[in-house]
Amino acid sequence: MMSRAIRKAAVLGSGTMGSGIAALLASVGVEVALLDIPGKESVPSDPPEVRSAAALAGLERARALKAPAPLTDAELGRIRPGNFDDHSGWLADVDWVIEVVVERLDIKRALLERVVAAANPVAILSTNTSGLPIASISAGFGPQVGQHFLGTHFFNPPRVLKLLELIPGAETDPAITAFLTAYATNVLGKGVVLCNDTPNFIGNRFLTLVGAQAAAYALDHGLTVEEVDALTGPLIGRPRTGTFRLYDLIGIDVMSDIGRNLYPAIPNDPARDLIQHPAAAALFARLVQEGRLGNKSGRGFYEVRKNAAGEKEFWTLDPASFDYLPPANSAFESVRKHGAVEDTGTRLRLLLSEKDRAARFLWHHHAFYLSYASQRVPEITGSLDAIDNAQKWGFNHALGPFEIWDALGVAETIPAFEAAGYPVAAWVKTMVASGRSTFYDADGEVYKV
Repeated sequence: MMSRAIRKAAVLGSGTMGSGIAALLASVGVEVALLDIPGKESVPSDPPEVRSAAALAGLERARALKAPAPLTDAELGRIRPGNFDDHSGWLADVDWVIEVVVERLDIKRALLERVVAAANPVAILSTNTSGLPIASISAGFGPQVGQHFLGTHFFNPPRVLKLLELIPGAETDPAITAFLTAYATNVLGKGVVLCNDTPNFIGNRFLTLVGAQAAAYALDHGLTVEEVDALTGPLIGRPRTGTFRLYDLIGIDVMSDIGRNLYPAIPNDPARDLIQHPAAAALFARLVQEGRLGNKSGRGFYEVRKNAAGEKEFWTLDPASFDYLPPANSAFESVRKHGAVEDTGTRLRLLLSEKDRAARFLWHHHAFYLSYASQRVPEITGSLDAIDNAQKWGFNHALGPFEIWDALGVAETIPAFEAAGYPVAAWVKTMVASGRSTFYDADGEVYKV
């Protein structure tokens, strides 16, 4: 077995993700070739600021990054900007080629063909995709390429968020998967989860479906945007963005595209109908049509206004009138009683035992979330902790779904979940019937499905 190390890398694509990945690698001592398309209508004799303008802009993005700390001049000096046409020769001696171009299968496949022709035949080749099938990108390239090819889904910003999803293909050499897992963990400081090659992998599959359930329930039961975000933020161990403000952050058009692409890709997932929930689909379509795309357009589910004192206020969209409403700071009795409980699991168990509107929303939200997690094993991964860690490392959740379920009581909740229409996977019932009451034992060891 050959001994591997990552001394040199090439990042193909210098946008937000590409420049972030280049910065991450440079920060740990790797020499990085940052390549992008040549300048429009430029020729090889043009100066670098014209010919490699895209990659130079990517270098400036890397320079502007402030978190976790600005790159030093020495670190920035490890990033070498260039372009695909003139500098493909730089790939000949790199140890890892990471493609980070637009999420289009035809473009990724065309670039992979150029990479295969130029790169060291034993280099690791990876694609940074948030959902395109790894098998489709590498199809037809043969086992010599397939053995060295896999998916590496970094989360944005790459130097800040801990999660890295690794998606081996059917032909990927297990030694390469093991090497990258160790390298990303020990050198890059990542939390690695191994995913099956299924649509949107783990993190974005859950982001899409769990968010869709929250939005659909809110519209069906008259909860406001402000109420849902108050209930799906720190109260339940998630970031302050909650549900709708997270959509504004990501981009409502981006979320619409993700859902539109995911729906036909998961025909055997009953929950996919939530993506086409009539009221939610109509709401998202109107927001996109009117250019209310979230933070990047200045308004979406939220619009920032100034009050009489000149202070910023976050006004929220009323889906009925499509006007923005001033903050109401709605109060719920269940939250008043239990919102200050320090332990997240205990707080959730107490909140879900109440009967007001907030508690019923949270009960249904978690019943869906936990049953959905059970149904996705072993489809998207065979490891329960991979699902939990994807939520914690990728989205800053305090607990993953199986950790939450342990806190609520697995055996105690199954009958109520199923009576309400949230089916629990057979393997969970098998676990309980065997006498095991939790997914994680006292030593933190997770149940093996």
